[in-house]
Amino acid sequence: MHELSLHILDLFENAVHAGASTVLMTLEENHQTDVLKIVVEDDGPGLDVPPETAVDPFYTTKNNKRTGLGLALFCSTAEQAAGRLVLRQSTLGGLAVEATMQLNHVDRIPIGNIAATVSSVVCTNPELNLLCRFVVGDEQYLVRVSDVARELPIGRRNGLAVARRVSARIGSGIESLHVTQ
Repeated sequence: MHELSLHILDLFENAVHAGASTVLMTLEENHQTDVLKIVVEDDGPGLDVPPETAVDPFYTTKNNKRTGLGLALFCSTAEQAAGRLVLRQSTLGGLAVEATMQLNHVDRIPIGNIAATVSSVVCTNPELNLLCRFVVGDEQYLVRVSDVARELPIGRRNGLAVARRVSARIGSGIESLHVTQ
């Protein structure tokens, strides 16, 4: 994949497929330690296999597929930027996927368009309780999709209207925090 946002999209889709109703994505930059951390966690059922099995490209939980490349590719992406991928239990009760990598590593792929990624998930999964947290140093910016939806008039709370507003909100948060692309 050419952007980290596509890995994040894959994790969102996995969470929805697993039956999660709440997903929290955290993107954190620490310029002092030169670390980029991405965590996507959910309240789904978690893993029923060891983490090393879940990152195997020939393991999948989807009946109509023979491979499960998403986690394997994300693991490789993190490792190529002097990082790693860890699967653990989420504080929400489900799975947490945590990727860390060197922020300024020459082989770190760009973050990509997180606003578009999140808005596409909002548009196709309007019932999903989605929270996005961006942290740069001591500053943070939180976008809670349910809060954004409540800002709209009741008759205009459809997936597309909420997605557009979420995209704009995330874009302004990324800009205000000066998130590295």
